[in-house]
Amino acid sequence: MSVVAVAWQRYLNQLDKRPLKTKAVTAAALAGLSDLLAQKISSNAPVNWRRTCALAIFGLVWSGPSNHYWQKLLERLFKGKRDSGTVLKKVLLDQLTYGPLCNVLLLSYLSLFVEGRSWTYSKAKVRQTYPNIQMNGWKLWPIASFINYTYVPLKLRVLFVNCVAFAWSTFLIVQAKAAIKRLTAA
Repeated sequence: MSVVAVAWQRYLNQLDKRPLKTKAVTAAALAGLSDLLAQKISSNAPVNWRRTCALAIFGLVWSGPSNHYWQKLLERLFKGKRDSGTVLKKVLLDQLTYGPLCNVLLLSYLSLFVEGRSWTYSKAKVRQTYPNIQMNGWKLWPIASFINYTYVPLKLRVLFVNCVAFAWSTFLIVQAKAAIKRLTAA
């Protein structure tokens, strides 16, 4: 058996035994890796490990657990329904509630805790960057949500979201750094 197959089987076993913990740790690992990639893309400076750890904590404390419960809630709301109308309702509910909330929280967290900015600065930054971020999010997340709710088993939906979020978070972090440069240059 290959290393990848063994690792996958162990991951699935952990999902069965400790679903919340496994999803939280996975979200933390992918959030940290996303930040490392964003740092490499946006700067030649040495890696800021404090920042990477802060984003991993966001994944551990918010992204993994909230997504775990969000997916369970959606399944409860639309119990046993898998038709295209139900998938569309899930996508719309996800994109009009949970997605925008996550974007505001991530932008705020980046500014307040990762960058160490003031509340006043952070509010201004979120106000300035959120509309563009959300509009870009609606170019990616409805498609990802459609795929997730149509093809991915409930047990693996948070993992799928975490994988898409890896790319999305990298984009958000790079965008946040660009916004800092614009605000400080003004």
